[in-house]
Amino acid sequence: MTQNFATLAEIPTCPRNAEGNPRVFVSASGAYVTDDAGKRWIDFDNTRGSVLLGHGDPEVAEAVGRAATGALGTATGWSPLLDTVTSRLLELCGGEVVGLFRTGTSAVRAAVLAVREAVGAPLVLSSGYHGYDPMWYPAKAPFEPNADGIVDFFFDLDVLAGLLRDGRERVAAVVVSPDHMHLSPRWYERARALLAEAAVPLIVDEVKVGLRYGPGLSTAGLLDADVWVTAKGVANGFPTAAVGGSRTLLKPLREVSYTSFFEPTVLAAAERTLARVATGEPQRTVRETGDLFVEHARSALAAASLPLEVAGNGTFFQFVPATREVKKAFYKATEEEGLLFYRNDNQAVSAAFGPDVLDDARARFSRVCDRLAPFAAAGPVGEEARYQAAWSVMDGLREAERDARETREWVDRFLDD
Repeated sequence: MTQNFATLAEIPTCPRNAEGNPRVFVSASGAYVTDDAGKRWIDFDNTRGSVLLGHGDPEVAEAVGRAATGALGTATGWSPLLDTVTSRLLELCGGEVVGLFRTGTSAVRAAVLAVREAVGAPLVLSSGYHGYDPMWYPAKAPFEPNADGIVDFFFDLDVLAGLLRDGRERVAAVVVSPDHMHLSPRWYERARALLAEAAVPLIVDEVKVGLRYGPGLSTAGLLDADVWVTAKGVANGFPTAAVGGSRTLLKPLREVSYTSFFEPTVLAAAERTLARVATGEPQRTVRETGDLFVEHARSALAAASLPLEVAGNGTFFQFVPATREVKKAFYKATEEEGLLFYRNDNQAVSAAFGPDVLDDARARFSRVCDRLAPFAAAGPVGEEARYQAAWSVMDGLREAERDARETREWVDRFLDD
């Protein structure tokens, strides 16, 4: 089969080979995907964490099949599925109203613009990755507004405190994309206090983490969100995202509509996924099985004296290699063993990651460590590697003690890269 990747205008995020070309997959089932050469991979990418239940989940597939025949409504207009999905989202995540979108990027953009319009102030203070939209492009200088009035504080709470202190009246909202691998509950406690003191609306961009750590927002009990966004935990890989929260702050969303709003296969996937997510069972399976794999990975790396750490836990985890050379060799070895990792980013097992898959993954990872024997005792993982790993996954700085000069130096270094 001939592929001409140059005909696609976008360069979408996806697994790629050593030449930088997209890997082509022809089938997927449970925790496995199969490429066009017949190689069977264990999937830790899972559509960047959005396939929570596993590929081809039978319940979701059956519901989507019925919806595709017209048995569950029509894209022409309202259906009972829409009521079920919106009600479930409000039950799980809270709020007075909810809006639906096709992507997390569009949902976050809509939420931020709605809140800014409702508040009537020009600036939005931001931390984290919020999607590909140009409104998030970096400013000409760190900690200054970009062309869309976005000021990034890169998860540094001293910077946030200064921005709130010096320009509170110009700030419409703070938007944060939560991370639980490189930020501790202490970080959230201080952030919560700063926002409460400033009385600034908070938007939590839980596109990635929402509904994955449990049946609700991952920051429930950590932050007081006025508006939330979630996406990847909603429909097991089908294209949907949601915004919820204050009716007053989200009033501008009343102008939003799009042709596929009532598309029944997407709503069917969301309804079945949310019903399962509401029980908390998929999340427990992911955490427990993921923890067992992480435990094995850490033990195998330590036994082989390899300079790699594993950040996070079974829900989301990330490999932290000591050097670029180690990183290159590590991902080459994992690809040779058929472990499909999300390169440089978070790894996300699915609820289809059962005991047999776990045994298979452990065996493959042990062979990865054997392949990396030349790097044994090559040196410890240092602070620069930890900062780099955090930046790769959260577009910001890991939680650590540092002064203002060090903060600026780290930010300048990573923005230059």
